[in-house]
Amino acid sequence: MTVQTFLRLLVVLGVLGSASAAAAQSPVPGGVEGRITEVEGPPLRGVTVEVIAEGEEDPARTVGTDENGFFRADGLEPGPYRLRISRIGFQAVDVSVEIPEGERVRQDVELEAAVLLVEGIAVEGERSRRRVRFEEGAGITIRELTMDQIRGLPGFAEADPLRALEILPGVVSPTDFSGSYNVRGGSADQNLILLDGFPLYNPFHLGGVFSVFNADLVDRIELESGGFPAEFGGRVSSVLRVETDPGSGEFQVDGGISVLAARVALAGSLGEGVENALGLQTTRWRVSGRRSYVDQVVRPVTELPYSIRDVQGILDSWTPGGGRLTFTGYTGRDVLDLSRIETEDFPLRIFWSWGNDMVGARFRRPFEGGGGTELRSGVTRFDSRLAFTDFDDSEFGSEIQQWVLHGSLDRYLTGGWRLKTGADVDHFRFDNFAESGGTTFGGGTGDGTSVGLFGQAEWRNPGRWTVQAGLRLDGWFPDEGPRLAVPAPRLAVRRFVANGEGALKASVGRYSQFAHSLRDEELPLGIDVWVIASDMVPHIVSDQIQVGVERFVGDTWIFSADAFYRDFSGVIAANAASDPNDPGDDIVQGDGRGYGADMFVERIEGSLTGSLSVSWLKADRTFPDFISGREDRPAITYAPLHDRRLDLDMVLSFPLPREWTGGLRWHVGTGLPYTRPLTQYAFFEPRQTRDGRYRWQGSSGGFSNGDDGDDLARAVFLGPRNSARYPAYHRLDLSFRRTFRPSWGSLTPYLDILNVYNQPNVLFYFYDFAGDPPTRSGLSMFPVLPTIGVEVSF
Repeated sequence: MTVQTFLRLLVVLGVLGSASAAAAQSPVPGGVEGRITEVEGPPLRGVTVEVIAEGEEDPARTVGTDENGFFRADGLEPGPYRLRISRIGFQAVDVSVEIPEGERVRQDVELEAAVLLVEGIAVEGERSRRRVRFEEGAGITIRELTMDQIRGLPGFAEADPLRALEILPGVVSPTDFSGSYNVRGGSADQNLILLDGFPLYNPFHLGGVFSVFNADLVDRIELESGGFPAEFGGRVSSVLRVETDPGSGEFQVDGGISVLAARVALAGSLGEGVENALGLQTTRWRVSGRRSYVDQVVRPVTELPYSIRDVQGILDSWTPGGGRLTFTGYTGRDVLDLSRIETEDFPLRIFWSWGNDMVGARFRRPFEGGGGTELRSGVTRFDSRLAFTDFDDSEFGSEIQQWVLHGSLDRYLTGGWRLKTGADVDHFRFDNFAESGGTTFGGGTGDGTSVGLFGQAEWRNPGRWTVQAGLRLDGWFPDEGPRLAVPAPRLAVRRFVANGEGALKASVGRYSQFAHSLRDEELPLGIDVWVIASDMVPHIVSDQIQVGVERFVGDTWIFSADAFYRDFSGVIAANAASDPNDPGDDIVQGDGRGYGADMFVERIEGSLTGSLSVSWLKADRTFPDFISGREDRPAITYAPLHDRRLDLDMVLSFPLPREWTGGLRWHVGTGLPYTRPLTQYAFFEPRQTRDGRYRWQGSSGGFSNGDDGDDLARAVFLGPRNSARYPAYHRLDLSFRRTFRPSWGSLTPYLDILNVYNQPNVLFYFYDFAGDPPTRSGLSMFPVLPTIGVEVSF
């Protein structure tokens, strides 16, 4: 079935569902709406509002507040109701309302902060959040992780929001040494990673081992792995939204020490005097700093040439008219400096530095009846520099910058409709270079501007249907190359079944992307080198379909399953056999596919909680064979590194004696693909004899092979690309935490143990054909690795 055919079927399905639902409504239902704020404070996002009919225990509707604290529940039979309003960190309240026939009643509520967090309230709040996402989503696959969940996972050194994504279905992280992830067959550079609405390009430290996000500042992370709406552009695989917690406005200190780094986060407000002088109603700010410390500790004894550091901050403020102005920023850098080492026999002296910088501002003004306007502007940059000081000052560098301008308008309309429209203008600039001895022998520069217009309409018939239709038009204007216009229609439908406890969902859409990374994903560590679409670099277009089912089983279990298909046109790879005399030969263009199914089961209540995700994936890439030696370069189709056919992730959280909490993660996956060397052969080349004839003889300059001690140059004969598979991967991780609460705050020591039974998961194979018989050896990933740390708050 083609995408166009499926799109028509979904439209017909939505229209028929709308008509049948409208005909069934009698008497005319009513509704309730309002805004939830702190006491004499700003609006609250993520508040759960359960609408419960008089005499009933189960809610008739469950909705959540948006960024402006607004909620709306429609489709309610006239009569008396009770609103049960709750949010983690605040005291829950019950409010009685009378729903009139055919009208919507207004009910605003103020919440007071809770002095202590009660475990039962936290569990109830988390269950209610899942119910809100279930009832308000369309055909979109959204997974949310809170910081409590992330901290409970066994991790490398400290809690890592991006590493936590690995437990979600459809997400593959190929090696232990890289937090870079792939979603449903897409490449890592096809994931849009947003920090408070602004993109980050390579958000990893230590060459990719862990992310740049400080867990103390993160409020929540949300991954949209399929069917994301028309407001998102620029990437084709997934959208990851990382939201910073601006704090409560009270002075607070959070910090921690792990085996890798020390960190501290401060929180507070500008104070009433400054707020009045600036014309603001209230303000909140948080700022954090993190730095590795091992190089400082060992400095009296030796010099450690590696360090990391980052700073992240946010200032959230509200105007008397209800507007919200937010400033957010991040800067971080890794430095590996071997150039200062003076030892003469040190094999390689290098200076390697990379990092991100981002700063942005957002202004949001709510409408009285829900929705509002948003303006967002900022700039983000990623750069890396690698210098070889002993090789004629050889240096390699890469930088990409993106200027962001976004504006949108969101309106709640009558009849269950909601409309959102907007525009994005993004300007890209990249600069890649390779030089030695003052001569530039490779690289490139370029500019391009992306202009995106979008509109999306959402219609809800509560408890029956949710339909979301959108259209995005992306224009691309490079300084070199053709101008492009890519229409991207998107449609998502959800049909509720089983008395609202289950739902069938489907979505279809087109997505485009104008920036690529040339990093070879088959290397375990690496830094992205970015380029943009031009006359020599294509843009990516991806058509995607997914269908799925979700089901609540009582108050304890949640089940979901999705099946999906994606194609990718315009993917690129670096050409390892490029012609240095041909500037257009640096990359090769190809296509890709990803299809499969994934399942997610979660237990959210009880002493033992956790989840199980199971994913089946088939991914492939088709490129010209650049090592074939033929001018026509025949196409080859192969499995990319992230083609893990079956992936299983089980996560458990459980109580232990003496108020300790345990965490377990068991990850099992089938082997990843690799290209197997088959044999080795000597290089022969034609040589002219004294009598003018040619004969073939072995080339010298190789290594000694066998007892004859020859030094002939040799080459390796490779099998079909990525046709072999490494052994299956499996690893068990454990974590142990306990929070002590002295009078001054809280203290949480923790112990994480990775790869408890020391499974030697293969990273690489090495083949030695010099011996008889040839031998194979391997390099493994993480061995058993215990790490300790402590978190403090006061």
